[in-house]
Amino acid sequence: MRNFKCLIAAFICIFSFSAVANGLPDDQYISVTGTAMRDVKPDQVLISFQASALQPKGMLAKEEVDKQVRSLLRNLKKNGFYSKALESGDLYTRAEYDYHKEKRTFMGIRATRHLSYLLTDLNKVNLFLDTVLSSNIDSIGLLEYGLQSPEQWQRKVRQMAVDDSMEKAAALAQAYHAKLGKIYSINYQNAYPRPLMMRAMQGERAATTYQVKKIKINDSVQAVFLLKP
Repeated sequence: MRNFKCLIAAFICIFSFSAVANGLPDDQYISVTGTAMRDVKPDQVLISFQASALQPKGMLAKEEVDKQVRSLLRNLKKNGFYSKALESGDLYTRAEYDYHKEKRTFMGIRATRHLSYLLTDLNKVNLFLDTVLSSNIDSIGLLEYGLQSPEQWQRKVRQMAVDDSMEKAAALAQAYHAKLGKIYSINYQNAYPRPLMMRAMQGERAATTYQVKKIKINDSVQAVFLLKP
């Protein structure tokens, strides 16, 4: 008799553990996944570029790079840009060589300073690029479009996904002639909008127009609802 009671207790423990591990209720339920997507126009852009110069000596290359940066600061102020928003990285130097027919010819010392600027007025992107190019800085890299308040938009899309899950659950319950009960469990993983990367033109002048694509914000939530008897 004692062994029989132990066997029953072990069975109950195993059954309970299985139910907890699956994360599903013992009663009748319905499991749905709510999804949502929204296109949002970016409201900021991080522009990366670099001042660079090649000279016979490193000091001369550095002086030319510093001259480019000073010219950029003047032009930014002249065109109404907030110059303190300019982020400047460390100065790097390296020797450059020309390789031709297995011969190496010393070309000079290349000095480079990486720069970036966070612009919140997208109507001035082309003006900013023209300002950079007019400062003898031709190496313009990525334009990283993004959102100033991504969490705000993510909350809106998440609520849309929640509403979608509730609508799906209610519609399915009605289709099967059942009544939707209380929420049993929610499974959610954070999702954040990714910035949009674009490559800027390099040359004498910037592109006259940039077609800024919208950022897609996606979200989903899994929900389990109980069904009323």
